Amino acid sequence: MKKILKLFAVLLMSSVIFAGCSKKEENQVRKPSENIDSSTWVDNLIDGKAAASKENKKIFLFFSGDDQDKSSAELKEKIFNRDGFISEMTKNYVLVNLDFSNSLFDKAAAEPTASEEEKAEAAKLWVKLEENMRDAGLYNIQVTPSYYILTKEGYVIKQMVFENKPESVEDFFAGYNPLVEEIAEYENTISAARSGKTEDRLAAINRLFEKTDPQLRYLLADFCSDYIKLDKKNSTGMVGSYVVALANSNAVQHYLDQDPLAASEEFATAAKSKFLEPEQKQQCFYTAAYLFASSGTDDAVKVKDYLQKAYDVAPDSEYAESILSMMRMMEEKYGESAEPPADAPEAKDSAEN
Repeated sequence: MKKILKLFAVLLMSSVIFAGCSKKEENQVRKPSENIDSSTWVDNLIDGKAAASKENKKIFLFFSGDDQDKSSAELKEKIFNRDGFISEMTKNYVLVNLDFSNSLFDKAAAEPTASEEEKAEAAKLWVKLEENMRDAGLYNIQVTPSYYILTKEGYVIKQMVFENKPESVEDFFAGYNPLVEEIAEYENTISAARSGKTEDRLAAINRLFEKTDPQLRYLLADFCSDYIKLDKKNSTGMVGSYVVALANSNAVQHYLDQDPLAASEEFATAAKSKFLEPEQKQQCFYTAAYLFASSGTDDAVKVKDYLQKAYDVAPDSEYAESILSMMRMMEEKYGESAEPPADAPEAKDSAEN
């Protein structure tokens, strides 16, 4: 179940690397600040996206840990805070730096003896850090420093990786300049995916997914929805794949909001789509079971039901035996309330005996 396990890895990695965010209600995303100064670094992605959209620029997103890792502070001193870098990059980019220095977290934890004003400032800082931690999870950040080229909407065009650590502004642009053509091609693909003939848009969306890092394709939820709407009769035979991709995108958002039950429901709902092939339905039901179980629920019956559906929809698939193994494990743990399917080989043998 390599595809399924890879999906789980993305979901779980997003949730644990920057753990500690409290569960938020849906649609509780704050509005951008007023009078955003994009002539220098912006310290949060909401404001960065707002500025990029207003100015029709891309985003250079930098995740740092100034007093945690050995490179972030040095990169800022030698490159990112230099006038030459800022003046050149801000011609086409809004610069966004999400910093996770230990000192910031210390400031966000006000002492009991702190004044009311100090406590208010600490609380305000914690809200910003919490917001930034969620975005770090969304972009699957595992180490700092990390830097990405984003569209104004936040889609990942490219993660910048240097063979040798840049030591100067010149070093940075020596690594950046060869990417200019690739960046422009990605933007052109987005434009083609948004307007034009239906068949051309569908082809462009397929190209867009191919150009995007597989572990970050869940950011393309809007294009999943567009594909499903554009190809209502599934003339391309690809709609099922985009139904699953959309479920994955929505599930990641729920998981980052610490709501694995809602994430599970996304896959359970997707499994009912008429456009899915049997093995895609199996993948969705299995994933729904996994996420439901990861919520810490004691409802073994619901987990077993999802696994049963996963098995039944494609009992001859290469994954069916793995699903049976999971069901047997549940039977051992929970007893009769999670017994294996009636048509499993072991169950048939017992009935005959």
